[in-house]
Amino acid sequence: MKLRIENFTCLLTCVVILLVGCSGCTQKTDLRGIEPQDDYNNQSQYGPVAANSREPAQLPPFPEPSFEKLIEQFKVDVAENRGDSEILKRKKEAIADPDLLWNPTFRVPVSASYDPDIKAVNYFDDSITFRKHDEKGQPIRSRVHLGRDHHGIEVEFTGTVFYTTKDQEERMDAVWQSRINRHTTFYHYIKYYEILFEGINNFTAAKFLSGGYSENSSPIGVEYAELAMRDHPNSAEVMFIWTECLPDNAKHRIPAYQRVLSKFPNAAFAHEKLAFYYYYEGDISLALRHIQKACQLDSRIAEKNPILAMCYYKMEEYEKSVAAYQGLSWIPHENFGRGVMVNFLFGAQDAIYREHHGFGFFEPKELEFITPPNNLKEQK
Repeated sequence: MKLRIENFTCLLTCVVILLVGCSGCTQKTDLRGIEPQDDYNNQSQYGPVAANSREPAQLPPFPEPSFEKLIEQFKVDVAENRGDSEILKRKKEAIADPDLLWNPTFRVPVSASYDPDIKAVNYFDDSITFRKHDEKGQPIRSRVHLGRDHHGIEVEFTGTVFYTTKDQEERMDAVWQSRINRHTTFYHYIKYYEILFEGINNFTAAKFLSGGYSENSSPIGVEYAELAMRDHPNSAEVMFIWTECLPDNAKHRIPAYQRVLSKFPNAAFAHEKLAFYYYYEGDISLALRHIQKACQLDSRIAEKNPILAMCYYKMEEYEKSVAAYQGLSWIPHENFGRGVMVNFLFGAQDAIYREHHGFGFFEPKELEFITPPNNLKEQK
């Protein structure tokens, strides 16, 4: 059978399309960078489902915190010798005398600001940095600042490092020189990052820029994140990176996290973040609903996020508030100042103390009225 010319043309066109397509696949594979996790933040290890699951998880009623439940958990922790030694010591004290839990001078969790061990091992595991070509082989150390520790703690960088080429560095320097010689424009930032991310995949670029290096890097990060969402439509982590590139305010973040949950209803991070913004917007009932769900989807959240305790305090459910707070393992310093935490905890503990004793912890227990002698009255 002879091959007709129109069939040959069609066949040739198909071959070209296939070659171009394969070439595109090869280019995508050749891009350097990291890929999003299949189970973002290993959520399924600490809850019923993975973050990127599409069907809403069937969760039981939220277990409301109480002193009784807390003491039982403390007993388990002490028996298994689980946790920081100082925290275990205070848990033993609470087991021996549960009334300590609502004593305004007693708190179980430690503050990240004052415990150097809380900096956590491998603080930078999930971070990305770029270094110059002539810095290969040099150790990379970074300084972490915790709370009032103004000097910070120097730790080894354990994240992912990418090295630029000499040619890239020269072209980036030329962009900055042009920026200095003329008025700075957004174009300079776009061009600079285009050069920096040559050969780097969209997800890696977006994740790097989500660190909020400047007010100009965030909108560029949004652009890369949106491209990454097209590359990875089934990734909750990519959407998390996208939200981190948006302006840090309720106006932008609340709709963004709602969009995440419309696609990934079990993403604990989205529920946790919504709780934060709703709380500070004054919608306590919505904040409570989201933080409860976040804690059920990822048990680690209940160990470090005080929003649950703060919601109960606002609702004047003081025992639940104190029980939720005392059940924390540590207090992160990033979003909650120590003063805020101390003030609300004092208020909740003092309210319970007042219920039991009829007066506040810091009020005098007795007021003695001494009648002055008659001769003193006469002298006056």
